[in-house]
Amino acid sequence: MMEEFLATLPDEAKAVAEKAKIKNAEQALLTPTAHLLLQESSPHDIYVLKATAAKVMAKESIKVSDLFDLPYCMKWSRLSFGCEALDECTRGGVVTRGITEFCGASGTGKTQLLLQLSLMAQLPTDIGGLRASVAYICTEHAFPSNRLHELSKVFMNKYPKHDINYLANVHVEHIHHSEQLIKCCSERLPPLMSTERVRLIIIDSVAAVFRTYTDFVQRARDMRRLANCLLSLADKYNSAVICVNQVASISKKQPEVPCLGLAWSHLGRTRMRISKVPKQVICDDNFLTVRKLEVMYSPETPIAYAEFLITAEGAINVPQFPNVLNKLEK
Repeated sequence: MMEEFLATLPDEAKAVAEKAKIKNAEQALLTPTAHLLLQESSPHDIYVLKATAAKVMAKESIKVSDLFDLPYCMKWSRLSFGCEALDECTRGGVVTRGITEFCGASGTGKTQLLLQLSLMAQLPTDIGGLRASVAYICTEHAFPSNRLHELSKVFMNKYPKHDINYLANVHVEHIHHSEQLIKCCSERLPPLMSTERVRLIIIDSVAAVFRTYTDFVQRARDMRRLANCLLSLADKYNSAVICVNQVASISKKQPEVPCLGLAWSHLGRTRMRISKVPKQVICDDNFLTVRKLEVMYSPETPIAYAEFLITAEGAINVPQFPNVLNKLEK
């Protein structure tokens, strides 16, 4: 290493390195200039020595075109759903950039997926988690603690090597007004995220606190205030943000349209719709309704969909060769 570094130096700078017994570029950078001056070396030769060492130590720059060839796992972190079909559809799960919206009718399984994601977030990154805690904000119904407790037992059996207190790492808050929600995200979440390592924020649902507005201009302003808080936290802590939205029926041709209009849809990065498919599958001697997750828009994920089931064990793939009962044929 000494010969390779010295070979890159001019004769005068090489003499400085030999006097100071410098063997490599790192030593050349760390050796104080005052020490080199004591070796009766000229300031110009010392400058040449350190400049050459800096070039050797400098990392090769990355071209902008090379960034497009990086795997997705190196661009952003992703939180796995814990279900192969859903991860394949979304290219690895929920991205830790921007706001991801889950929309769908009541009873389609949105909350079930959120609870499963809350547990997945606590797992190590090498198996799809974030190794972090969760902030779960409820604006409609009481938090389903019993169901989370059931799923936590499933995760304990599924990942026995990881000693995780799943219930303690989910921080729950109940809020019923938009101003309280904005204050919570702007004032209470930042210290919680810095001290408890929260890397997943869930709001279930954002529509509940904004649908009652009669002043739509003010509603748009408040939604932007909320989005700005969430985007700032996501960017600072590399966190995933999921907001649940309700759907409304406009006509027979549009039976499930996400609420809050364009003012809200333009604030999100990704929108996923969750719905029920009119067919059932026999799984463990039970008839289970097939559900579908559809990526409606996303800047890094193609428009696609995946079918899945919700069981006592959580969200799982539809069996490859299921016994299917099509409701439309009955």
